[in-house]
Amino acid sequence: MASRDSASPSRLARMVSTARMDGRQYIVGVRMAQRAASAAEITRSAVNLARAITIALRSWGFYPPEHPAVVLAVERLATAATEAASGGMMQLAVTPHQLLLDGIALDSTDLAVVECAELLHNRDILQVTVLMAPAVAVIRSLLAVLSLDRETRRARGGPAAIWEAEDQAAILIKQIDYQALLEREMDEGPARRDSTWKAVVRSIIMGRSTFTAEEQQRLLELSRDVGAIGELAKDSMEAFTTPDGSPLVTTQAATVLAVYRHIAKTVAALAPERVQEVIQSLALAASNLDSPTALELMLQEESAGEGVPIVGVLKQGFDDQQVAMLLARALSSPGHPTSRLAKVLDTLAPDVERKRRVLTLTKRLISERDFGSKRPIDDIRQSLDELLLRYDESTYVSGEYRASMDSAGERAADLAARGLPPEMAEWLETLRHESVRRLSGQLLIDLLRNESQAERMAETARDMAAFAEELLLAGAFADVVPVVTELGAAITRQPSLAPDACRRALDGLGGSSALAEAALGLADLSRDDLAHFETAVRGIGAPAVPALLGVYRKKEGGGATERASHLLGKLGTAAIPGLAAAIDDQRWFVQRELAKLLGQIGTPAAVPPLQALLRRTDVRVMHAAVSSLARIDHPAAARAMQMVLKATAGEARAAVIAALVGLKDPRVVPMLGRILDDSDPFGDDLSMVLDTLDALASFRDDRALAQIAATARRRRWLAWGKTTQLREVSLRTLSRIGTPKARQTLADLGKTGDFFLRRLAAAAATRSPA
Repeated sequence: MASRDSASPSRLARMVSTARMDGRQYIVGVRMAQRAASAAEITRSAVNLARAITIALRSWGFYPPEHPAVVLAVERLATAATEAASGGMMQLAVTPHQLLLDGIALDSTDLAVVECAELLHNRDILQVTVLMAPAVAVIRSLLAVLSLDRETRRARGGPAAIWEAEDQAAILIKQIDYQALLEREMDEGPARRDSTWKAVVRSIIMGRSTFTAEEQQRLLELSRDVGAIGELAKDSMEAFTTPDGSPLVTTQAATVLAVYRHIAKTVAALAPERVQEVIQSLALAASNLDSPTALELMLQEESAGEGVPIVGVLKQGFDDQQVAMLLARALSSPGHPTSRLAKVLDTLAPDVERKRRVLTLTKRLISERDFGSKRPIDDIRQSLDELLLRYDESTYVSGEYRASMDSAGERAADLAARGLPPEMAEWLETLRHESVRRLSGQLLIDLLRNESQAERMAETARDMAAFAEELLLAGAFADVVPVVTELGAAITRQPSLAPDACRRALDGLGGSSALAEAALGLADLSRDDLAHFETAVRGIGAPAVPALLGVYRKKEGGGATERASHLLGKLGTAAIPGLAAAIDDQRWFVQRELAKLLGQIGTPAAVPPLQALLRRTDVRVMHAAVSSLARIDHPAAARAMQMVLKATAGEARAAVIAALVGLKDPRVVPMLGRILDDSDPFGDDLSMVLDTLDALASFRDDRALAQIAATARRRRWLAWGKTTQLREVSLRTLSRIGTPKARQTLADLGKTGDFFLRRLAAAAATRSPA
């Protein structure tokens, strides 16, 4: 796979599968010509698609297909693919650590994008093309194909060949040229990195002493190849390094010894006639190890219960050439030799005559070959003569240091006998991930707070935003809060050095995939985590609205939706622009939740988006919008309702009126009263006024009596038919309300109105309400 890792993006097109695509190439050309979205929208859709693929593959691998997490991940991937194809064809090229869109790498700072590239690359994918919105069944089939193990996938011709057999035209896949890959793997021989090799390496690293029959056969095969033995030892050693990559030499030497011992035991059990041959191969493999590891290997002690004394046999199996090569490498490495090298020489060549032969051969090797040494040849030769023959370290080690080293064992035993200090638990606590995260955050906060240059402060703000994203992905919401709080404080602090940079950092954090991922898990947060997350969201402000709206994915809502609505409501008026921008979402349940949120905020700024939602044809959305407008006690809300009632007629207006009446909310009455005040019953508003009066009749509420009485007193000389109809409905409304004040208002109209109004009022007073 090395050639794949080193291949440049420009070579990807030459490595694709030769699988037939029938008529789909024409579809690709047509869809590419149809792309009309902006570059920013296309990039955002590509990032969302990559993130959805990563989550779906991860969930598919962890849970059964019917698990709720898988169902949600599949729905999300289908939505992301639909969005990606909405502006035309979406085509992603895959490299080992990047995804390319139109030849340009997507933002690699998004961990999900990088992981998606690695996941697809490991599954031999070179290009993924989304032509049109896929069905959920297609997404499930795709995940099933990508989750096949490598042997099965390649045996069936690769992911593109398998996917070609699917009856769909929404997603296309291109893959690696499998012929070249299989030929290269066949050339690897016993050292091929298949599942058996990985199982053997894993067993050695974990210290297991037993192997399956298949693994034993592989060890037997490895024993015939010195190079394969070295590769197995190398792969097994790689697990034992420090975080900075430095080798743990003693542990690595013990691991190499375990590799050799397992090979020797397997050969002794299955092919005992080859034991001597394998011992020679092991000795040759040991001579090719790095000099520190080889020296440490020679100093390893044998275990009492081992059947084959590997170290002793290796020492006997080393010939003069191998010992000299080992010494030459060690002497040519940086640093000065010590008594450990002399001890190894004494072990491998105990007699003086052999020592001299080995040393002579070593000098010749050093003179004739380049071992990458930066030490002068004369210095190395002097080291050979003085150190290896006389064991004199005085030239290189001071007496004080030598004495200190000699007493190191005694000091260690003394310290061990004293026991652990009482502060040990507290010290260890500072090494935990949580403590390191808190310390990192505090350092960044102090840097931002104490910075005196605007450019460096802007750079620190960017670092803090990136750090906050990592904390969100890790679920460390308590550690996010001080970072976000400090960024917000830096914006308003006087004197302010880089307020715009700090604001951009918070805006970027609000629009990050990390916040969106964290919001999707709202239902699973504990009370404390939810409180910390809320504090962080309020610190970020309006830019966090899109991430929270991403939670609205199910018609039935749920805990995550409720919590997201609660957080959006806490943002107050600042959230309204983001909510207004989302009302074009075609999903009715999203529109319903937006209407509820706008009503919960309840300020005049929420009226225009609610008015737009009132025009939706879905009754469920309209009911929610009417209810929210009714909660807003402001003339703007009444005017919006009036405009909607004017703009509708027939069943649509009846639906709005029915929604108002169905609320049974007394806050609706003042709004209906304002509609009566602002309407012209002798013009086009007559039917609306009559419907409003009928709606008021359903409430036994006295707050609109003045408006109803004023409506009854209205008249126009040239419109006596409309005047009579308007008065009859107004008087009937007062009669249906039926409260004492309503009856008194009806009586007052019978006394103080004009002749016709007094007669109609008297008749209405004698009739029972309908």
